Amino acid sequence: MNAVQNELTTMLGAVDQARDNAVHEQSKPENQYDTLALEAAYLAHGQSVRAAELQRQITVLKHFESVDFKCDSAVAVGAVVHLREHSNQLSQWLWVVPVAGGVELQFEEINVTTITSDAPLGRKVLGCYEGDEILLRLGSNEKCFEVVSVI
Repeated sequence: MNAVQNELTTMLGAVDQARDNAVHEQSKPENQYDTLALEAAYLAHGQSVRAAELQRQITVLKHFESVDFKCDSAVAVGAVVHLREHSNQLSQWLWVVPVAGGVELQFEEINVTTITSDAPLGRKVLGCYEGDEILLRLGSNEKCFEVVSVI
């Protein structure tokens, strides 16, 4: 949640700066083709939408209750999943969360990446059990993973 909070703080600063740029006297159009103020307003709006989404994610994470998973549990939101790719035997650890996917976390010596069920691999891993294989196709690329463990 700290990573999302930090991103929100940065985004709110960017929103303020874009808004200030949109209304600054130097941004007033000099002719009909001068769109600096309009572009700054669009940027401020887009950043405000992203800030609202980050605030929603923080609220969801504050109310997110983790579940204890056993080795015979199916992967669900809240699970930490250890995957091994068949082609190169590389391992990766994923924490299936309701929001804020793509955040890199460090737990002891292990790198854990958050993933949501909206991500292609997140959709594939949900409902799997230890020992299951997952085939992920992205365009012409195909990867095969084994679920090593569910925690």
